[in-house]
Amino acid sequence: MRRLPILLLLLPGPLFADEVFLKGAGSISGRIVEQTETMVTVDIGGGVMGVPLSKVERIVKARSPLDDFDDRAAKLGHQDTAGWRELGRWASQQGLTTQSRQAYEKVIALSPDDAEAREALGFVRLDGRWVTEEEGYRAKGYVKYEGEWMTAAEANMRQQNEAAEHARQDAEQRAREAETQKMVEDNRTAKAAERAAEEKAKADREARWGQPVYWGSWGYGVTGWPSPPVVNPAPIYTP
Repeated sequence: MRRLPILLLLLPGPLFADEVFLKGAGSISGRIVEQTETMVTVDIGGGVMGVPLSKVERIVKARSPLDDFDDRAAKLGHQDTAGWRELGRWASQQGLTTQSRQAYEKVIALSPDDAEAREALGFVRLDGRWVTEEEGYRAKGYVKYEGEWMTAAEANMRQQNEAAEHARQDAEQRAREAETQKMVEDNRTAKAAERAAEEKAKADREARWGQPVYWGSWGYGVTGWPSPPVVNPAPIYTP
C-alpha cells in the first residue's frame, strides 16, 4: 500500500505514450500497456518489453507515433486500400515495423497484386506470381548459408575457405603445443642432468674420505686411516 501513491503519480488516468527513464541507463520510448507494483510493460512499436519498476527513475508522458498510428487507422475504412497503403508507408518511416506490416497486410487482403505492399512484406515476383523471398531464392537455385542467400558454388567456396582457415589455426595450435612440450622436456632433462652431477660430486667426496692418509715422522710412510692398533710386546722376565 505504501507504493500506491507512486503508482498513481506515474499512471494518472488512461495509458498513453510514455518516455520511461531508467536509472543510469537512458530511456525507452513507447506506450505503457501494463504496469504492476514490480514491472512496467512498454509497447515500443516493434515489440513489447518489460522493465522492472526498480530500474525506473521516472516516467514522462508524451505522445508517440504509436498513438498517431492508432488515430490514423481508426479513421480509415475497411475498404480504403490507398489509405492503408499510405499508413503502412508512414509507419515504416517511423520505425513501427509491426504496425507497418499490419497496414500492408490489410492492403493485400483488399488488393492481392499490390506491388508496394507485397514488396514491403518481403514477397518477390517470380514467373508472374508473388512468392516469399525464400521461395524466390530457392527457385533460382540459391542456398542459405550462415544466414545469407548465395549460389551453391559460393557456399562451397566459403566452406572450403573456412575449412582451410580452421586447418591453419589447428596447425598453429599444434605447433605452439609442441614448442611448449619441448620446453618442458628440455627443462626436465636439464634438471635431471643437474641432479646426476650433484650425485656424482657427492659420491666423489665420499670416496675421497676412504683414501690412505700420509703421516710424517722421522720419515714418511704410508698408513691407513684409522691407524692399526699398537700391540704391546710381552714383558721380559728378569729373575
